[in-house]
Amino acid sequence: MQYLTLRNGWYVYNRRVPDFLKTFDPRQRVRIALNTKCKATAMKKLTVLNDEVEGYWKDLIKLKQTHTKDKFKALVNTARRLGFTYVPSSKLVDIPLNDLLERIFAVKHGLNEPDLVKAVLGDKERPDTLLSDCLDKFWNYSKPALLNKNADQQRKWKNPRIKAVKNFITSVEDKPITEITNLDLIRFRDWWLERMRQENIKANTINKDFTHLKSVLETVCTHEQLDIDIDGIFKKIHIKEEDRETRQPYETTFIQNEILNSETLKGLEEEAKYILQVCINTGARPIELVNLIAEDIHLDAPVPYIHIRPRKGYSLKTKESKRKLPLVGTALEAFKTYPNGFTTYQGKSDQATSTINEYLTKNNLRPTLKHSLYSCRHSFQDRLTALEIPDRIQCQLMGHKFHRPKYGNGASLEHLHEIMGKVKVLNLET
Repeated sequence: MQYLTLRNGWYVYNRRVPDFLKTFDPRQRVRIALNTKCKATAMKKLTVLNDEVEGYWKDLIKLKQTHTKDKFKALVNTARRLGFTYVPSSKLVDIPLNDLLERIFAVKHGLNEPDLVKAVLGDKERPDTLLSDCLDKFWNYSKPALLNKNADQQRKWKNPRIKAVKNFITSVEDKPITEITNLDLIRFRDWWLERMRQENIKANTINKDFTHLKSVLETVCTHEQLDIDIDGIFKKIHIKEEDRETRQPYETTFIQNEILNSETLKGLEEEAKYILQVCINTGARPIELVNLIAEDIHLDAPVPYIHIRPRKGYSLKTKESKRKLPLVGTALEAFKTYPNGFTTYQGKSDQATSTINEYLTKNNLRPTLKHSLYSCRHSFQDRLTALEIPDRIQCQLMGHKFHRPKYGNGASLEHLHEIMGKVKVLNLET
């Protein structure tokens, strides 16, 4: 009974590691979910489990070994190689009889291989994984998602997940992921709600933390075969979001008279100035422009254009983002000056955006705080809409998904060039 703990209605084996064993098992406690709410069942499982734990400690002393998580990992990998899902020995009684017989048959010729027997017929319970240990595991399991992202994109992808884990540990505690409950998430949400009240934080910001934390836990649990009800833990946690504030588009006359005024932009770093001008007359995302290389810029084609596309080490926001954009007006001038791309800001979209927005702010080129560099993309969209350009072509130029079955190849470069000529904005000095 002394090793039995009740947590949220579920029984858990919870035993402090004796001081004399700390040399062999550095953990403070051994906590193992018994997966039952029935006290009688829990007592039966506890008896078997406690014998296993003590047997494990005796083996560590006898073999002069130290408890590590890697030992358990090796068992899981061996079981997978043999076509089985690893289960601890204490849970073999819960698996179907046919599965148990298959396991026994698989090891009958390898009884002299202890590691193989442990992998198929189970060993001691899996070691606890603290939430703080999850990120390294998560990066490893997420390698396919990071494969085609450059260093800047990887940083942007990782940072919100690091933030979510750090915020949970700050507001709740760093605990084994098998012990995280819905009540912990409610504490996490309450912590955020207090900050929301004091700091005017948006619900969307909080919900992103929940989403990223869930993704980390879900990925680790899936790859390590942890039996955790992730959906149950995050049930009814998200906060209802208010209508999101969108960026405000610039008026065409403001772009023409103020932003494209040669005197106004005199103090802006040259490459940053051209990035701004290309944004205005292509509607492309800043990150797409700073990641263009010489092979993507086609000035000698019958219709000069840039090719926004993924490549090894760089991915796009969506598959629809891949597209060819004809160059007109200030956009064409910019790439004639920088035919190899904007190398100062290559892979540094945040730096480019920050430089331009800071300049716009200092020079009163942001009518409101909702105006920024990205507003140029919204303005481009508005000019397309004002000309009543068909939705499919608008999506083709903006890199958006067209929500209808796709037939044909879309508008030609020549056709797009004609449209771009109509929506371009020129400096009145030109």
